[in-house]
Amino acid sequence: MRRSWLVLAGFVVVVLAIGYGLGIAFGAALIGLIVAAAIAFPLSLTGYRSGDKIVLRLNRAREVSPQEEPRFHNIVEGLAMTAGIPKPRVFVVDDAAPNAFATGRDPAHASIVVTRGLLKAMNRVELEAVLAHELSHVKSRDTLAMALAVTLVGLPATVLPFIGPLLQTTVSPRREFYADLGGVQLTRFPPGLISALEKLKARTTEVQAAARATEPLWIEAPLPAGGINRWFDTHPPLDERIKMLREL
Repeated sequence: MRRSWLVLAGFVVVVLAIGYGLGIAFGAALIGLIVAAAIAFPLSLTGYRSGDKIVLRLNRAREVSPQEEPRFHNIVEGLAMTAGIPKPRVFVVDDAAPNAFATGRDPAHASIVVTRGLLKAMNRVELEAVLAHELSHVKSRDTLAMALAVTLVGLPATVLPFIGPLLQTTVSPRREFYADLGGVQLTRFPPGLISALEKLKARTTEVQAAARATEPLWIEAPLPAGGINRWFDTHPPLDERIKMLREL
């Protein structure tokens, strides 16, 4: 939760500083500050209350019923009970590349998203491991900070690349290590997540539905490295994550 407030505060401070600086440049510092405040505070509230909805829409995620995806729902329900949190809503992105993410401002408003490719590529043990990883993000309330980072920093960075490094400072790659460990604590079976990560490493397709701004949310970077994507390098190498799990 503390990191979420830091993201919000950082966003407000940066916008106010920009507004104040522009105001000084045009000889109206106070007006610049007022305009910046009128932009920063409503956007911050929107990011807090609706950041997850924005993320879901950007990635074209579709909520699915238990009748459509019984295995998906069954695993999420069981893991949520083990974690002691409400069952999140479940969504599918119709994309052939295997990947997943979680979003929501708290466990009571959480959503788990997987691609169609992940459902096809993973056996039950591997899928459970991936979903446990995402439930770990939810339980730790990491999803709020991530949604705020994406909506308040990631989206502007897609048109203002110099903001990109700010995304790297607000989204620590260590969060994936922590979620891996949290997921293993839920399943008590490290080989499941090791196998899932190895399959993600071996994938040959990118998530076409992924919005560049939401890249930090996914369990594995959904877009190719290089070019402008270097500004969004927010994931530790899969090899390092696999090595850590093998040492447990």
